[in-house]
Amino acid sequence: MTANEYLADFRENFWHDNRGLNWKLERRQEFVESSNESWEASRRNDWKRSIDLLEKGRSTVADYERRISERGMEVRRVRVVEQPISSYLLWELTSLHIRQEVGGKIRVVDRDAVQAYEAGGVAVPELFLLGVEIAYQVLYDEHGVLEGAVKCVDDDEIRFWGGFVADLYDRGEELRDFFDREVARRLPTAS
Repeated sequence: MTANEYLADFRENFWHDNRGLNWKLERRQEFVESSNESWEASRRNDWKRSIDLLEKGRSTVADYERRISERGMEVRRVRVVEQPISSYLLWELTSLHIRQEVGGKIRVVDRDAVQAYEAGGVAVPELFLLGVEIAYQVLYDEHGVLEGAVKCVDDDEIRFWGGFVADLYDRGEELRDFFDREVARRLPTAS
């Protein structure tokens, strides 16, 4: 699917027939978030503005998390983080920290947690699993720009990847603890 097809299909399936547990796995260390003003500010090294914008969006994120909960849904996210932490990840982990503070369920694993599955230099896929019905392998170009997705409805594949991400989540560290130890002190203060 193209990026637009994926986003439309995801929105329809996420909000309409989706109940229960959903999984998200993020592996790439760099993404392009060109429609996000806070990310753009971080790229200009205007971290004060970037963080101010993230804080300004806190209520929107809280409303989203509340809507998920009211629908009987839960999204558990696993974020793979490599050291040294990239500037992109400083920004994303700050954004995710706010999401966790308002109800998001996010854990962090290091590269070692997935390395055994990355033989031959092929990274584990970026995934979003909607219950046990749909798995999306989200595709990005070499710069981290969204290109589209591959949609899977095969029960065995979904069960495999759901178990894989659930295992990583179970072994992961709560983002709050990781953020306090590894991210907060590294946030640039330049404006």
